[in-house]
Amino acid sequence: MKQLSALEMAAAVILAKQVSLDGGHALIEQLKTAEVSGREFTGYGFYTEFGVDRALPPAVVTISPGGWVRSEVGPHAYPLEFMLYVKDGYAEMIEAYSYFDGYGDIDLLTAPFTAPNAFDPPAIEVR
Repeated sequence: MKQLSALEMAAAVILAKQVSLDGGHALIEQLKTAEVSGREFTGYGFYTEFGVDRALPPAVVTISPGGWVRSEVGPHAYPLEFMLYVKDGYAEMIEAYSYFDGYGDIDLLTAPFTAPNAFDPPAIEVR
C-alpha cells in the first residue's frame, strides 16, 4: 500500500490540527500527497514512514512528535493512540501504539475502527 490507510489518514488529520498553528491546513494538504516508504509493525502498534510533496508550504508546528488521538481497532476494540512526526515543517511519520497486550492477528490497516478522537494531554505536575 503506497498511500496512507484510512485509519492513518483519519488519525493524521486530527493530529495535524493539534500540532500546527494554522489549524492543520498546511499539514493536511501535505498528507493528501503522502507516499508510504515503509511500515514497521511492532506487535503493539506500528510506525508508518512517508514522503510528502515538498513543493507545498511547510507547516509551523508547536511540537513534534505530538498529538493526542486514540481509536479502537478490530472486533475486540484494540485501543491505539497516535503521534505525528514533522521535520522542517513536513510530515514524515505516524506512530500508533498501545499500552495493552499485543494486537494478535488483527490487520491494523484494514480492520474496522472507531473514528479517531482527540483527547486532552495528561496533566504534568511540576514540583
